[in-house]
Amino acid sequence: MLKTVDILLGLSVVMLIASMAVTVLTQFVISILNTRGRHLARGLGDLLQQIDPQLERNLADQLSTAILKHPMVSHMRDVPFLGVRLGDTIHREELTGLLMDMAAGQCFGLDTTLFPDTSREKLKGLLKANGIADPAATLDKVRSYALQLEQANPELATNKRQNIALMREANSRFVAKINNWFDQTMDRVSDRFTASTRVVTVLCSFLVVAAVQLDTIDVINRLAMDDHLREALVTKAMAIEQPQDSKQQGEEATSTNSGQQKFDVASVKNELLSLEELGVINIIGHGNETWLQHWCSVNPIGILLSVVMVSLGAPFWYGALKNLLKLRSGLASKDDEQRRERQTTQSTVPVLATAEDSRADSSLSGERGILG
Repeated sequence: MLKTVDILLGLSVVMLIASMAVTVLTQFVISILNTRGRHLARGLGDLLQQIDPQLERNLADQLSTAILKHPMVSHMRDVPFLGVRLGDTIHREELTGLLMDMAAGQCFGLDTTLFPDTSREKLKGLLKANGIADPAATLDKVRSYALQLEQANPELATNKRQNIALMREANSRFVAKINNWFDQTMDRVSDRFTASTRVVTVLCSFLVVAAVQLDTIDVINRLAMDDHLREALVTKAMAIEQPQDSKQQGEEATSTNSGQQKFDVASVKNELLSLEELGVINIIGHGNETWLQHWCSVNPIGILLSVVMVSLGAPFWYGALKNLLKLRSGLASKDDEQRRERQTTQSTVPVLATAEDSRADSSLSGERGILG
């Protein structure tokens, strides 16, 4: 039983390290493609069309892009070869204020090609049709009342002050529609982002598995036959789990908005190299001839199984590793207890036999005395 647990534990270590590599690659691809910002831009376009169904889709997309490239929203500007990146986070009160700001002509830092005067006039007409006739004056009232709230109730959070000020000084169909549809829109954005991230994760899993030639069937067979490999991976599992426990005592493990943990690229690379030294994987670029020749002995089913298992994610395999370590600890304690019981039983039997022999000898000597 303990050997089976060790095999599963070694497999979990291999899959955890490969999943960490997939996580790093997935985060890189999502960042380059600006996937979160693109989904958010689409969601804001949907929200603007919900506010005014007569708004053209290309104008809605133009407005949402201008909002997410606004200096107050976009956290990455003038990226080499990429330009201004779309912001990937925006709050409800922030969106309402920015739309009124842009309609009032306060578009500092925005390129005129992103938000021309024609678009500003259409946005101004949208606000007017929904109860905001003078965006500049309305914003002044909102900011003035928010300042009064801060003086009277400094303990209130900024978003709460802004929300109260908007509800009081900009009470209109425009604010009502944004408040009514914003949360649902963000839920849809999150769902679409999660689905697209899942697709990227599967593709990255295939790339990583192919690059390191991770064959699950071969790994299981080697773990079953090679005691040294099994012990080395069990030791590595304990080394991986202990630092995580000490870190979690002080703070929770950080994660991305997609629910995946952040990993250091250098540490992932070192872990992959350690698996290569053990002969579990064969990394591309470390002897291309050997890597190409090794494909002849790779099981395609094992590769596909590895893709499925690695795409489950690092949090899944880290949880499996922790549970298996607990199970192994319990089984090891039980084996030690049974071993002590066997040793105690074996040491007790000769003593009993000696006592019985002495009684038999004494009885025989007594009989000899009587006969004598």
